[in-house]
Amino acid sequence: MKYDVIIIGAGVAGCATALALKKANKDLHIAIIERSASLENAFKIGETLPPQASKQFQNLGIWEAFLACNFSSSYGTSSVWGSHSVYTNEYIFSPYGYGWNLDRNAFDQFMIAQAKEKGVEMHWNTSCIHSHWENEHWIVTCEHNHDKLFLNASFVVDATGKKAAFSALQGTEKIKKDKQVGVYRFYDLKQANATEIKEGIVVETDANGWWYSATLPNQKLVLGYLTDSDIASHLKMKDDSHFEERLQQTTITATRVATLSDTTVPFLVAAQTQYLKTCVGEGWLAVGDAASSYDPISSLGIYKALVMSQWASFAIQDFLKKDRIGLQKYQNLVAYDFEVYEKKRKEFYQQEKRFSNTLFWKRRHEINI
Repeated sequence: MKYDVIIIGAGVAGCATALALKKANKDLHIAIIERSASLENAFKIGETLPPQASKQFQNLGIWEAFLACNFSSSYGTSSVWGSHSVYTNEYIFSPYGYGWNLDRNAFDQFMIAQAKEKGVEMHWNTSCIHSHWENEHWIVTCEHNHDKLFLNASFVVDATGKKAAFSALQGTEKIKKDKQVGVYRFYDLKQANATEIKEGIVVETDANGWWYSATLPNQKLVLGYLTDSDIASHLKMKDDSHFEERLQQTTITATRVATLSDTTVPFLVAAQTQYLKTCVGEGWLAVGDAASSYDPISSLGIYKALVMSQWASFAIQDFLKKDRIGLQKYQNLVAYDFEVYEKKRKEFYQQEKRFSNTLFWKRRHEINI
């Protein structure tokens, strides 16, 4: 089978890139290959979208469809960061209005449905095991239900998340800036007294990291503790009793979940900042977290994927017209965006000086840009 573009990964970045390409040229033959049999029950952290995401949905031509999903509104974040006082950053001051709290599974299914509606082919339960660039096109060897599948394409997009699997096959170097992880658990909001739980996001720091909690549209609340992997191991944060012990030392976070019943044991998710030294090559590029992944404190993971998809579509269209300059422009944009993010991240972490002598905060204050 021959395609103009093959996208590896059916997450937000992959689907958004397909949609951006189809918006520019509906005649492009595009396939998304995904190693999972389905993403319907896949677990992913990333529940919020900032107000400016509305512009990206408009660019992709799916704004009205997104609104029809009726995701709940988000009006900002409350945080205890740098002082003992609660500070609220309200979206009400944004020219774009409010943001959204997402049912992440529903949102992912929405993006897949939109891509399929635009004519993008989906290959589920399909893994890329080998690739070869020859005579101006890729020969991609895949495994599908234990059988080999050979696909040809003029361009390949790596949308495989932090693993950057296709990029790794091309020999590009992955640069990890820290070893941050999130230890998460879910709580049930389907209780009579849970109606008192205020919707939205709450962030609170402590000596070894910071707590994150957010209400979700499916009557759940997610709670996470962000710290470095070695610190999480030392504190035994995956152990239920140790997680609870640390939680009870917080000010507003423990109170928020005090009347709720947990529905999962604590589990760990990678949350490091990283980027590819080179996120483009002859006939390929990486998008979303495959190209660069940001600290969850930025709340930019999904939004960044939407923005990058636009940049990627321009570069790919140029390449298909035999113009390689677009790839270099894309590389420069991704590098610049990461540089701006790094500076803002350092500035934000430096606002918290109460725990400057502890290992987690020393590392954040000593970040070299």
